[in-house]
Amino acid sequence: MERVSKRFPGTIAVDEVSFEVYAGEVHALVGENGAGKSTLMKMLAGSFDDYTGAIRINGREVKLHTPTMAKKYGIGMIYQELSLARPISIAENLLAGRLPRKGPFLDKGAIKKQARALLKRVGLDLDTDLPIEDISQHEAQLVEIAKVLGNNPCILVMDEPTSALSHEEVERLFEIIKTLKNRGISIVYISHHLPEVFRIADRVTVMRDGKKITTKPIAEITREEIVQMMVGRSVKEFYKRDERAIGGPRLVVEGLSRFGFFHDVSFEARRGEILGICGLSGAGRTELARVLVGLDRADEGRMELDGRELKGSSMADFLGQGVAYLTEDRKTEGLALRLPVDDNILAPIVDRLTAGLFYSKRRGEATVKRLIGELSIYPPDPSRPVGNLSGGNQQKVLLAKWLASEPKLLILDEPTRGVDIGAKMTIHSSIEKLAREGVAVILISSDLPELVGLSDRVMIMRKGHFTREMSFAECTEESLLLAANGEGVA
Repeated sequence: MERVSKRFPGTIAVDEVSFEVYAGEVHALVGENGAGKSTLMKMLAGSFDDYTGAIRINGREVKLHTPTMAKKYGIGMIYQELSLARPISIAENLLAGRLPRKGPFLDKGAIKKQARALLKRVGLDLDTDLPIEDISQHEAQLVEIAKVLGNNPCILVMDEPTSALSHEEVERLFEIIKTLKNRGISIVYISHHLPEVFRIADRVTVMRDGKKITTKPIAEITREEIVQMMVGRSVKEFYKRDERAIGGPRLVVEGLSRFGFFHDVSFEARRGEILGICGLSGAGRTELARVLVGLDRADEGRMELDGRELKGSSMADFLGQGVAYLTEDRKTEGLALRLPVDDNILAPIVDRLTAGLFYSKRRGEATVKRLIGELSIYPPDPSRPVGNLSGGNQQKVLLAKWLASEPKLLILDEPTRGVDIGAKMTIHSSIEKLAREGVAVILISSDLPELVGLSDRVMIMRKGHFTREMSFAECTEESLLLAANGEGVA
């Protein structure tokens, strides 16, 4: 790509960037949300027909003005926000646009065979007739990868491919990348997880504010240098623990079970405490969170909040008692993407802004302004549709939405998934501030440094049970990973 640029109304998203990737190379592309990484790659994937500059593939200049043209030249892109159609089957998603036929009819046997072969490439063994909406987020992420590999690309762009994957699934993906690399496929790897970058990349390009800052072999640059180029802050500033007074129990859970998901779970979350929950994919963490916030019903057990039994038939009932939940899937469960920032932030407190039959958004203006400022939501425009924001700023809006409800208990499920280092620091700072104010925070995260850096205690969940509790002093990335895998547990 030679001096390519892309303008949007009022901004230059990519400003004369030159970028190259070799055959059989993993080239990492890093930068904060809004730095222009995804826009640069969307040009390569044919999403824009109004870019300037030249794109060459195998030395030949090509015009990539549609996704179909990009596929023709061997370009595949795995997007951060999944492009799967949720109501239809896995097989139909995997083979969309190229379903095998027998004459005028679909060849169902061939469809199943080809779909199973594609799933096998990413280590999945699923019923290919299942609709996407019936599988988990991490399984959908692997289906997305399998779908793109089915087009046999020579250049593969991965935009945050591990954002919904557990540790063991990340390892599986890295094996897939290694195989593709050995076959001479060029891989552009966009990630905010620098340990991943240093593990698999051959070279790295850093972007900031739409411009390319540098391209270097990975062996010639440090993590601290990359962070400095991206955000102008040192990686050492990342986890600064403030002294907090931890009070008595706020949430008490006794013998809680949801059959098939988790069993006989008992624990306490205290005022002013950040309680981490660590576990591998399928351990039951999200399923537990859904019961704690009223989305699903428990089969056994009881819950108390501030000494009163916590019960109800909906999330709204639990929200009214002071329980808020930040879902792991902001796109389909967390935000109304077509609505503006202010409507999303004020959604949980509509009742407080209503007098009689009339709702007044104006009463919430101060709350919206304060939260936009505290979380550095950019651009700071409350009327902007949330879908037009970068992924990191969407995540900040999702957090602002639940902060507006002034919860007593806040459950965070993967709160920094797919966000850049700057946004992650902002979100961590808000979590610390909440805890200092006496809110009980339950932090569910696959990001082990995040759990180690923020949690006062960590509960280890494995196969639907809590198997161990670890204090802040005991927590390291290694000890959490060993415990999550069932090692070192009596």
